[in-house]
Amino acid sequence: MARILLAEPDPAIREFIAGILAEFGHDVMTSANAIEAKVWIATSPFDVLITDLVLHSEQGVNLSRDCAALGIRTITLTGREYHADQSEAVPPLSLLEKPFRFSDLQRVLDAVQDPRPAASIPHQTSNAA
Repeated sequence: MARILLAEPDPAIREFIAGILAEFGHDVMTSANAIEAKVWIATSPFDVLITDLVLHSEQGVNLSRDCAALGIRTITLTGREYHADQSEAVPPLSLLEKPFRFSDLQRVLDAVQDPRPAASIPHQTSNAA
């Protein structure tokens, strides 16, 4: 499975998502903010970054851009309403709106690990019922 860095500021959400990802068989490292995430990125290889869109201020967007520049695929989570006109602010990545189904997260993980170029990976949103 994938080696994943999860950057999520809410400790309860971070640990819950990390636990589910570990149950899916992924190797998960966690960080509470962009500074911690950048330390992990500088010291360990990762296949995928999963980050909150905002983290604190625009740090989630900047972290996604930095990872994209390094070739690390990114999945962005957001609890805010996402509008298509915001696509300029977010690099080519997959987006899941909170709350989401963990089966949707696994599907997006599979997509971002696909060997096709990132531009061909579908942009996905999901709202759990």
